[in-house]
Amino acid sequence: MTTNVVVACPRARRRVVVYDAVVLRTLGGRRSLYALVAATGCEIVSPGPDVGVANRCVLTGSFYVERIVPEYIDRHGCADESGCHRAADANSIFRLQDVSDSLPPLPTDPLSAWPAQWQENFRVTTAQISDCDLAELAPLYAEPAGGSTLKHGGGDLFKPDGEELDLIQSWLDGGP
Repeated sequence: MTTNVVVACPRARRRVVVYDAVVLRTLGGRRSLYALVAATGCEIVSPGPDVGVANRCVLTGSFYVERIVPEYIDRHGCADESGCHRAADANSIFRLQDVSDSLPPLPTDPLSAWPAQWQENFRVTTAQISDCDLAELAPLYAEPAGGSTLKHGGGDLFKPDGEELDLIQSWLDGGP
């Protein structure tokens, strides 16, 4: 398990800062860092070994909650009762947990404070990002757009180069 803490600050010159154990001790520990982050409007991102792509992409939870879930996952019915990616009966690696019985996390909540189902959905969604720069290469976009060597079991859900591409690219770019 990593001791690094990654902080995302969308309005700062350096959007992402990694604090290792030495820097954390110098700052007075994690609590001091968390207080600093809260005061500056930044957000703690915990990439861990199973979030994002080999810890290279820093995909914010706030953008996921505010934009990816309503404008992509919900809009296309990925996890609906008839959706192909509902964890209860999905035949794919992209398995979304049922979150209907839990409130969505606040965009300002750190990932560690999210309900377990939301954390898992964030993890499996970010695992569908294979390139940190080009949304076109992400299975999350390419398969349902028909632009992948792998066929999407639910058919082509949207046109290539549409608003879904712009949405995922915005997420890769750190959000608006």
